[in-house]
Amino acid sequence: MSELLAMARKEFRHILRDPWLLTTITVGAVLLIMLMSYTLSTDVEQVPIAVVDSDRSAQSRAYLQSFGHDDFFDLAYWPRSAEEALEHLRLGEAHGAVIVPAGFANATLRGEKATVQIVVDGTEPSVAAQILGHVKALSAKHSIELLEKQLDRAGLSSRDDARAFEFRIRTLYNANLKEINSILPGLMALSLSMPTIAAALSLARERETGTLESLIATPMRRYQLLAGKMIPYLLVGLLDVLLFAGIGLFAFDVPFRGRLLDLIIFSGLFLFANLGISLLISGLVRTQMAALISAGFILTLPVINESGLFRPLYAMPPGARTQALLWPATHYVKIARGIFLKGVGARILLPNGLFLLAFGLVLNGLSVWRFKKKLS
Repeated sequence: MSELLAMARKEFRHILRDPWLLTTITVGAVLLIMLMSYTLSTDVEQVPIAVVDSDRSAQSRAYLQSFGHDDFFDLAYWPRSAEEALEHLRLGEAHGAVIVPAGFANATLRGEKATVQIVVDGTEPSVAAQILGHVKALSAKHSIELLEKQLDRAGLSSRDDARAFEFRIRTLYNANLKEINSILPGLMALSLSMPTIAAALSLARERETGTLESLIATPMRRYQLLAGKMIPYLLVGLLDVLLFAGIGLFAFDVPFRGRLLDLIIFSGLFLFANLGISLLISGLVRTQMAALISAGFILTLPVINESGLFRPLYAMPPGARTQALLWPATHYVKIARGIFLKGVGARILLPNGLFLLAFGLVLNGLSVWRFKKKLS
């Protein structure tokens, strides 16, 4: 045990003496999760649009004012013609236009369908799709309100009889459907790759600089040598977890409904599994550059492509889904989202935690077995 602690202290001293390394695995990991959270979130508000009221009636004003009551829209421009509205889109000043033609009020009063033209900027498809969705929802709500008023004037009971059924919608765990609430916990799996990549570089550095020879000459066992070098990076990773949780809670207003202790324990298991990958890589390569490229590729790409971070597992082909379930990041993304958003505890997340533990034991055991206490 004393040899293991001595090796861990040595590695800690190396981390603290290298400002660039320390900054990369702490501040760099924090910046990564912050920048990607801002960049990847599709939540938008106050989208500038142009509105054209060619009818200039009380009915058209009421319809357009309903857009102003929605935080999604910013009624930034009120041009007099459709051509002027399209010019705002061409210049990039507005992302959409709502054009109410003359005769809108007469059509609605006669109970006829009134035509409204919606124009969106297709250069940003995600924003355009959200604009169309909000316009359709607001227009449907306005149409129902008009129908109810007409039925009331006719002496019919609009509230009880006009609708065959009504919706009572509940959205669990993410009431406002904010994308950032889902993305940030999942991105923790990507940001935690920083300290584990640094761990792979550590052993490769010892081999490349020749200092591994002196370590091999010590009476330490193989597992003590490797564990001593990995423990500091695991602890730094847990520090990153605390920073990520604080950033999500205070900078992005992401709800945290679970127990912090559960997050730390399961994050430790995820780091243990990823460090097994790092150890295996560092034992197979000879240079730091090779370790950086290999670890960066293996530890980050599966998080982006196959962890369920951006694409749900059920939408993947069966083969890709099976492959994803065999990778630690897939289980950690589920764990992080479950703790942050659902507040689930260890009992529900136990199968995922056991997988991470088993994966880490197998990979770390294989790494120790492959590691030879002599230089080729």
